[in-house]
Parts: sequence; structure tokens; C-alpha cells
Amino acid sequence: MNDREDRDTTATVDSIGRAFMRRLLAVPEGRRFMLSITVDAEEGDESGVFDQLAECVDDPVLRRVVMTHRDDEVRHASLFRGCLDRNGWEKVEVPDEMRVIREVADGAEPQERTITTPEDIVTAYALLLVIEERGVQRFGQIADAFRPHDPETADTYLQVARDERGHVRYCTRIGRHYAADEAAWDAAVARARAREGDAFGRVGVATLSYAHDRGWVDTGALLAEFSLPSA
Repeated sequence: MNDREDRDTTATVDSIGRAFMRRLLAVPEGRRFMLSITVDAEEGDESGVFDQLAECVDDPVLRRVVMTHRDDEVRHASLFRGCLDRNGWEKVEVPDEMRVIREVADGAEPQERTITTPEDIVTAYALLLVIEERGVQRFGQIADAFRPHDPETADTYLQVARDERGHVRYCTRIGRHYAADEAAWDAAVARARAREGDAFGRVGVATLSYAHDRGWVDTGALLAEFSLPSA
């Protein structure tokens, strides 16, 4: 596949994702489910990554950046839980195959589950970087789809997306600080991007299937809109 074909494919996938999101969030059950997915993502530090990083990052200024990032994620989860509460909804249980942070973590090698060396810090921050970049991209799309139905929740997604842009800078700053050189940082980011991309793709397919099975989204009509055959 050449660069133009790759760009065209990326644009098509992005357009399908936006169309799916509009359909999903047009129904209350879909909006509740999306908020539940988002809460799980914001609370996804199941391995205590930030606490491990705070222990391992020896620069006191950078350690404060780690803790600020951690506290932001806790605050974001609270904001999205507030959106659920405002709508009179309880958070629903999200199946593991639709929890992107867990899917990314499941691809980790055993040695990546503990952070003790500068190389571990670089690996962790490369992964955090690509996850935050995905949040910036996706939260704007989700906000657009929420806007006709729940403008306040749409604004919450945009507010959090602004914070995520700051987190991208945090990740880059600390990752580069501990990388042996720029090439080492770039290589770590490339590996992380491939791993996160695979996980995001699996989660997307699982979410589409889940929404279709519950009658929230007609995937046949969605694919037909883009002249694609249904499965």
C-alpha cells in the first residue's frame, strides 16, 4: 500500500468511526455505554503505573508532573461519572474486550509490568503518549456526537481533551528526558503506536458488534453508507 492509499484508508476508517459514533450516541443506551467506557479508560491504571513512575522518576520537578498527570486522570473520571449521575444513570459493566487500556496492557511483556529502570520509564511514557494522543483525537469526535443530545457532556469531553493535550507534552518531556537519545525515544513511540493501534482496532470491532447485537446501531446500514459489504 502506497502513502496515498494509506491516507485514503485512514480517512475512510475515521469517517466510519464518526458515523458509528453519531448513531451510537443517538440512543440513550449508547450514550450511557460510551460514558461507562470513558470512565473505565480514565480509571484504567490497574497496574499502578503512575505510582510506579513516581517512585522511579528521580527528578523532583518531573515527579510532580507525574503526580499531576495521575491526579488529572482521577479528576476526569469523576467528571464523566458526574455526567452519568446528571442523566440519572448508573455506570454499566464494560466487557474486557472493549476496555482499550486493558487491551493495551494485555499486550505487555512480563518485564514491562514493573517500572524500575530509565528504559522502563521510556516504554511506559511512550505508551501513555499514544494513549493520550488517541484521547485527544477521539474525545473531539465523541463531543461532536454528544452535542445534539447532551451539550453539557459534549463540553466535558472537550474540557478533558484540552487536558489530554497537556498530557501529551508531559509524556514527551519525561520520555525524552530518560531516553538514551532521540532515536531511542522515537523507536519506543513507534513500538507503542503499533501496539496501541492493534488494541484500538480490536476494541473498535468488538464495540461495533456489541452495539449491533443490542439494536443500538444498524451496522449493515452503516457499512452501506460507505459502499462496504456487511459481514
